[in-house]
Amino acid sequence: MNLKEAIDSRHSIRKYLNVAIEQEKVDKLNEIIDELNKTLDLHIQLVLNDVDVSTKNGKPKYGAFENAYNYFVLAGKRCKNLNEKLGYAGECLALNCVTMGLGTCFVGMSYTNNKDKYVLNKGESLDLVLYVGYPNGTRGTRKSKTYDDVAKGENVPNWFKDGVNAALKAPTALNQQKFTLEYKNGKVKARYGLGVYTKTDLGIVKYNFEIGAGVDSSIWAD
Repeated sequence: MNLKEAIDSRHSIRKYLNVAIEQEKVDKLNEIIDELNKTLDLHIQLVLNDVDVSTKNGKPKYGAFENAYNYFVLAGKRCKNLNEKLGYAGECLALNCVTMGLGTCFVGMSYTNNKDKYVLNKGESLDLVLYVGYPNGTRGTRKSKTYDDVAKGENVPNWFKDGVNAALKAPTALNQQKFTLEYKNGKVKARYGLGVYTKTDLGIVKYNFEIGAGVDSSIWAD
């Protein structure tokens, strides 16, 4: 399975098997993390076997997570576009996980912040976590806006249409999909709307767009 196929297969997973992720896959994920941290100047970390992250006083927290003991810490230096960068990097990790047979779920508020499990340097901020593990049970369904709801532009090329359709399959907070993508003069302008985690969502959306369209980050207009 490649990343474009992973877009179609990815669903947010809340229930996981109590099965360890093989070391070979852990090593591969850490390689991807290292590259993302270097390229985007982030401090993403993979935490394994933290049994307290999705519970409070031994009981599941909001979201009915099961066996959600492994997660990526999505963090980096505070800057204007940190949230967007973390969303972009997080979706890269999420889709790569799908290609390995793993499931994921972005979580912004309903986890226990176990600060002894990861490192934050001075000036860094933790935006959210991305649970990862082997899915347990069937996939849920996805609701989505339409192409015309989020896309703008005239005489758009096919790659733009493919990118928008991939972006519509990206996970967003509360499934709000508060973004627009506009094609003009060979570039794409991505905008986020009002709502929770919309800046993070925009990064997730932009990564999906790039994979679906077969383009790189040079396509984005300022």
